[in-house]
Amino acid sequence: MSDGSTWWFELLGALRASRDGQEVALGAPKQRVVFTVLVLGRNTVVGRDQIIDALWGEQAPSSAVNVVHTYVAGLRRALEPSRASRAQGDLLRSSGDGYRLRLDPSWVDLDVFDSRTTAAARLRAAGDLAGAAEELDAALRLCGGDPLGGLPGLFAEVERSRLVERRLTVIEERADIRLELGRGADVVAELSRLVAEYPLRERLYGMTMRALCQTGRQAEALAAYRTARQVLIDELGVEPGPELQRLHQSVLAGEDLSGPEQQRPQVVVTAAAPGQLPPDTATFVGRQDLLARLDALRAETPSGLVVAITGPAGVGKTALAVHWAHRVRADFPDGQLHVDLHGYDPQRDPLDANEVLRRFLRALGVAAAEVPSTVEERAALFRTMVSDRRMIIMLDNARGSDELMPLLAGSGCCVLVTSRRRLDGLVAHADAKLLDVDMLNDDEAVNLLGRIAGSARLRDEPAQVARLASLCDRLPLALRIAAARLAVAPRQPVAALVSELDDEQGRLAALGLEGGASAVRSAFDASRRALPPLPARLLALLGMHPGHDITPHMVAALAEVRLCDAMRALDSLEAAHLLTVVELGRYLPHDLVRAYCVTLAGEELREDEQRAVAGRMLDYYLYCADLADGLLPITRGTVEISPSFVPAEIPVIDSAANAMAWLEAERVNLLAVAAYAVTHDWPVHAWQLPYTLSRLCWLLADKDSWLATHEAATPVVRRLKDPLAQFVTLHNLGVVLTLHERYDEALDAEREALSVSRRQGHGEWQARAYTSIANILQSTGRAHEAEAQYLRAAEISKRTGAQFAEANNLHNLAVLYAGERRHTDAVQQVTAALEIYRELGDAVGETAGLSDLVSSLLALDQGEEALAAAKRSLEVAVEASSVYHQGIAHDRIAQALDFLGDQSALPHWQRSLSVLTDLGAPEADGVRARLARARVTIRTPEPPRVPLGVTPNC
Repeated sequence: MSDGSTWWFELLGALRASRDGQEVALGAPKQRVVFTVLVLGRNTVVGRDQIIDALWGEQAPSSAVNVVHTYVAGLRRALEPSRASRAQGDLLRSSGDGYRLRLDPSWVDLDVFDSRTTAAARLRAAGDLAGAAEELDAALRLCGGDPLGGLPGLFAEVERSRLVERRLTVIEERADIRLELGRGADVVAELSRLVAEYPLRERLYGMTMRALCQTGRQAEALAAYRTARQVLIDELGVEPGPELQRLHQSVLAGEDLSGPEQQRPQVVVTAAAPGQLPPDTATFVGRQDLLARLDALRAETPSGLVVAITGPAGVGKTALAVHWAHRVRADFPDGQLHVDLHGYDPQRDPLDANEVLRRFLRALGVAAAEVPSTVEERAALFRTMVSDRRMIIMLDNARGSDELMPLLAGSGCCVLVTSRRRLDGLVAHADAKLLDVDMLNDDEAVNLLGRIAGSARLRDEPAQVARLASLCDRLPLALRIAAARLAVAPRQPVAALVSELDDEQGRLAALGLEGGASAVRSAFDASRRALPPLPARLLALLGMHPGHDITPHMVAALAEVRLCDAMRALDSLEAAHLLTVVELGRYLPHDLVRAYCVTLAGEELREDEQRAVAGRMLDYYLYCADLADGLLPITRGTVEISPSFVPAEIPVIDSAANAMAWLEAERVNLLAVAAYAVTHDWPVHAWQLPYTLSRLCWLLADKDSWLATHEAATPVVRRLKDPLAQFVTLHNLGVVLTLHERYDEALDAEREALSVSRRQGHGEWQARAYTSIANILQSTGRAHEAEAQYLRAAEISKRTGAQFAEANNLHNLAVLYAGERRHTDAVQQVTAALEIYRELGDAVGETAGLSDLVSSLLALDQGEEALAAAKRSLEVAVEASSVYHQGIAHDRIAQALDFLGDQSALPHWQRSLSVLTDLGAPEADGVRARLARARVTIRTPEPPRVPLGVTPNC
């Protein structure tokens, strides 16, 4: 199993692995979660689905399998760094659709812990109390701090809770043994600390009282009982249990308390057959997939089925549970129990397990006087009474897992739980099956509206009905309210209600019933009240975010909290179904939740607070976008970005590849906040955000977003009177207008930029403006005028030492010469440009220049040189992560191969066409034509319609 190394794996404190005394780096947090799942499932095959569930729950991204494979590969490298890449590992091996981590029990602190506690139990049973205590001492020495320390996420919290309970049970067992040995003085301090830490644990109070009595401190023991009673009454509304009361009487009587505690016998009575299921709804629609899933779960688990039906407020969890329960109630002849736990009722406190059990026992025929007083005894009696009975038990509106555990019934029962939160604890401890309820689909939503409002509405205004369903976010509660409003006003057009709901800030108010109260708003408010303070506050702050999805780093900046706190807050919101995980590390609110957040922001944040929150949000995106933009493999100007708020923690943006990945992932959000800056009077952000995005747009051939951001920013910079802002924005506007073939507008923008540069006496700006003007002239067939402008720009850029402006100018001049079939001159100019691009490290300029060089070399019958240049162009494009230039390079390789009579040109053209078509690039048309005549030698390839050297580098 091992190469002779000494291994040690720790779960009972900070998560660690060590080999020969050297700690093993387990990697990023998610990779550490995978490691934990494998260690907990050691020496068994851990399925890939089990790992995916631990990482993402029900919200696994489409890439989950590949991500798990990556994490496992990372763990293999960490655990066995000397293993050959394709060799089977000694420790971590693939096995079918999963993985097996092969560990000797002596290597894992949890296994050693269990072996010690097992040995203690045998010794205690044999009467060796001292030996049992020693074994438990050794076991507890393995525990240091919180179990799985440093591991984030809900999976870790569930496992941590289980391990903490395990440790606490052993501590209690050890204390009990010492009390039996009459060594109460040894445990008084420890028990007092534990009572303070776990104030609702009655057994700890009892042992503390026994320990105090053994040290002659009966008065303190009685005080401990009074404290216990007060805490239990204040927190749970119950008296101490019979064991603690009996112990209290024993202390008063001065009895010997060194022996073990006694247990009270249980009461058993005959059960009745209650029928408490709520009536089914007459307008239930859809959900056929979920109903089928419930049927399948019942078939797979014929006995003891527990299903947690979870989802956001108003999504129809209760309706689904009740509807399915009525369908199968005949198969459960011993009756149905139902309780609304009021987990989110603003008018009532949630019901605790003790009260629910009292109601259930009374419904089952237990006389009031015979209902036990403690939750443990009531739960035991409840399990006894429903043992081997076939019943449906519905626990509606649960707030968490803890209060549900005493309510779970016998092997013949089907327990249906509904909750707005993920009930991971129920899954971990009761093997519950999760069923997540999402919004209705489009057809189901429209059908529900028609069922309540009348089918005529569907026929008369189908487009408006579909729009109404969309505005209700396909949430059943919202749909029912909207439909009810239509039903009571049969002459009101659907379009009128649609118009009312179109206002995002007023949408929740419109989704109300009598008296103007919004049932949807009330449902969201109830979910929010159940949240910890930071997630609850975060909902109002998110109302300031105009983008699509959110990340922990953005939230940390928005709320001015640590990243770990932001992650926990987002996990809480996701667990409460107020956010959805769309992919790893990215969260999305549904439309109605987004409207709720906007409403909260308007109600709860003062104007100055809104301004401050917006400023942090804009500065976060600007700071990160500027950092990423600066790492792209393309030269940019010297515009200094200096946001007022510098985020304390940002994503890893330290290379061209992950800079590009971050920009692409945040592209929709960046465009949204750029538009927000324009409309909400943030003039600096209004032009600097588009500036930092211009090179991304160019690399992605996204000329529409490029144009939209700069057209919006132009009026702002004109008012701002900042020469730098004006030149950068106007010049980039001219470049993108040229790409859109709006040449007159492009010329106006570049001439205005030129005027700004002249007023400032800025030579480099002038060179850039003249180059862009020349590009426009060339594109409109005025080649002679264009050449004059290029030469003018070349003279200025050389004189001022503006290297990139010089390279860009030479490059575009080469394109002009190629268009005039002056290919020798074109090769000379582009070669000079390539030298500067390489000196500057501008990979994008280099790949574009090489692609243009190919066209002229082919025209000069230099096929081998052209093929070499084309291949190098592709290599540089790949290094630069520019998909657009990869598509161009494949086309150039194909042209060179075809020129040389090589039949392998075809796949390069196919690849080029696929890439450029996906990007919507105009060059796709030329590639398509060349592909159609793939075996015809093209001696003189046409030059590109748009000069590839045109860049937004200001």
